[in-house]
Amino acid sequence: MERLGPQDASFLYLETPSVHQHVGGLAILDPSTRADGVLRYETLEAVISSRLHLAPRFRQKVLFPPLPVARPVWVDDPGFDLSFHMRRAALPAPGGRRELVDYVQRVISRPLDRTKPMWELYLVEGMEDGYAALLTKVHHSMIDGMAAIDLASAVFDFSPEPQLLTAPPWRPNPVPTSGELLRDALREALVHPLGGAADLVQRALLAPAGVAQQTGAILAGLGEFARGGVLAPAGPFNRRVGPNRRFAMAQAPLQAFKDVKNGLGGSVNDVVLATVAGALYRFLRQRGEPTRGRELRAMVPVSVRTKDERRSAMGNRVSSIFVDLPVGPMGASRRHSLIRARTRHLKDSNQAVGAEFLMNIGTWAPPTIHAMAARLASRARLVNLVVSNVPGPQVPMYIGGARLLAQYPIMPIAEAMGLSAAVTSLAGTMAFGFTADWDTVPDVGLLAGATEESLRELQKAAGSRRAIARRRP
Repeated sequence: MERLGPQDASFLYLETPSVHQHVGGLAILDPSTRADGVLRYETLEAVISSRLHLAPRFRQKVLFPPLPVARPVWVDDPGFDLSFHMRRAALPAPGGRRELVDYVQRVISRPLDRTKPMWELYLVEGMEDGYAALLTKVHHSMIDGMAAIDLASAVFDFSPEPQLLTAPPWRPNPVPTSGELLRDALREALVHPLGGAADLVQRALLAPAGVAQQTGAILAGLGEFARGGVLAPAGPFNRRVGPNRRFAMAQAPLQAFKDVKNGLGGSVNDVVLATVAGALYRFLRQRGEPTRGRELRAMVPVSVRTKDERRSAMGNRVSSIFVDLPVGPMGASRRHSLIRARTRHLKDSNQAVGAEFLMNIGTWAPPTIHAMAARLASRARLVNLVVSNVPGPQVPMYIGGARLLAQYPIMPIAEAMGLSAAVTSLAGTMAFGFTADWDTVPDVGLLAGATEESLRELQKAAGSRRAIARRRP
């Protein structure tokens, strides 16, 4: 048995009939790179089957102890059946973006089955231009953004020739009995806090300077979080959500974001945030909402995985920074400059260290207190939206011989926050996925269109900056 970490368990505690805690992605594939020009379900099934051993968690399910004295555990599913998790669908004619989005919305509005390994994969056929799509849905307790990229790197090939691996035989471990679960949970409840305290004392004795430095960073980060104000400003996305989701997509070449970065400074993530902020300004204006001097607070996940941890490609190792996005009327260069200054300050302030401490507080808290704290936090207006940016390999990628064109991420929303924006950069394409509550953001498609307009404005500003620099003697 492997016990879930505090972040992983939080996503189980946060799940309700209206708030599903799965992440996913929509991969657009071009099968014309195959000799027959078609990606068949049997081919995809063979590829996935040959690589399941690279992600053992995908054959495991979650079990809760009979009494809530410790976090749940991962155990092998003796009845694992790949055909349950892999499915196929066909779009109605003409098989365009509208039909694809309608199908994605229906799939991501359904919760995953907790009695089985919590993931689903759909091969979507019948798309125009001969394309196909791969829709994945995985519970957030299993995986985070960087782990998803590592997993994709293991499942996809870097050449058009499909690679079928020789998978070792799989023999599931016996499922523990209720008595074994209870005994292990009681042992965990008694031993883990004592072991953690002993480890802290030992580290303090052996490396007091390091412990003092880490403690100082945590306190500084918590102080920065408090100074920013506990509650976010009132926003249009903060309302109680229902079970149904909407989805929208936008995309642009990665090079466009790099060009803006090179022209205006900062990082690619600064450009992503400035693009989303400019899109929100246009979106609010189209809705007739006030924008002058307005800001919306975005939670920006930050990976804290080490290289060794990334090899496992499972679980959650993230923190966050909280960036107040200027969504008022201003030039693209000014908007980018404000965001760049804020992210630089937040990185220097150790806010992410403080946020990671809060997110891992469940390491010490009993599960009932941990779950209660997670639910209370999700109901408070701590942020207005999530903006996530996950980079990946920038080389051609294939699955079953079909080339990956774009991978649009799908994110969960919170009980009182109806919008998540995420972007994945793979194979040279920045693909935005906007996941929204059905009733809170019925016009989420306008936000996707506004994102492309916002990026063009940033490109124009960066081009003007470069032109001025070239004219200088």
